[in-house]
Amino acid sequence: MQTVWYLVKLCSSLLAGALFSRLVGREKFRLTANLAGDIVLYALLFFMGVNTAQIPDISHQIAQIGLDALLATLLVIVGSILSAGLLALVLHRKSSSRERIRQPISWGRLKTPLCMIGTVVIGFILGFYSPLFDWFNPSMVTIILYLLLFTVGMQMIQNEVNLVPLLKSPLMLLLPLSTIIGSYLGAIFLPLISSYSVRESLTLVSGFGWYSLSGTLISGLGNPQLGAVSFLSNLFRESFSFILIPLLATFSHLSYSAVSIAGATSMDVTLPILKKSLGETIVPLAITHGVLMTLAAPLLIPLWFK
Repeated sequence: MQTVWYLVKLCSSLLAGALFSRLVGREKFRLTANLAGDIVLYALLFFMGVNTAQIPDISHQIAQIGLDALLATLLVIVGSILSAGLLALVLHRKSSSRERIRQPISWGRLKTPLCMIGTVVIGFILGFYSPLFDWFNPSMVTIILYLLLFTVGMQMIQNEVNLVPLLKSPLMLLLPLSTIIGSYLGAIFLPLISSYSVRESLTLVSGFGWYSLSGTLISGLGNPQLGAVSFLSNLFRESFSFILIPLLATFSHLSYSAVSIAGATSMDVTLPILKKSLGETIVPLAITHGVLMTLAAPLLIPLWFK
């Protein structure tokens, strides 16, 4: 029930922004919404870095089990990129509009993702090595997130985004399925380079980026060590998404992969970066993808656990 209520609040923030923009007029507050969106986005990235740095005993956890978590994360990310990339190739193989697949990389294209990455890193460093943000409460990230989704809703109306074609697309279900397949494809290789069994590997990646659920649920099922690895692995997945989403977005055939690697976070924490990197049209796909991943995680974790 708590998960459902969380989803309701996220969608309400987005719809409230859209309704406000429709009521006051598309052209009003356009510049204000764009500026506010950028400011709040970078504030969210900064405080996500601070929040990560202030996780209790994170340095100790990373020292003890970080390597296994990192290996699992890298395998899952590679699997998700390949699976979603293949999906894009299949869906658009007959589309003449995809003739120019690779977009040129220049400083102009890389400047924004590098600034985003730098913002997260600065937040982490300041949060970890200085007492400047001892006052910070993780609940503040949620408040910033709701505000950011409000501005995203405004911008969707202001830019007259047409969601109907995407809402009717099979991609709404195919991309989440691709993410699950890709995540598990990476997980089955983990036993080759670690001491975990295939079932344990599938269990620890089934949080799909929802680290608070995966760690707690697996520990509660009776394996605290696996729960700790799952917690860090899914935390790393979210953190790597901040870095990789803007970079993957520079390649048009990897736009689905940018959503896929975010997993469950594509509906909330990484949604602003997806919107910034891929445009407003990605928002409904990212939200649907994140919602289905969120619903799948608590079902699949107990399924694989033994």
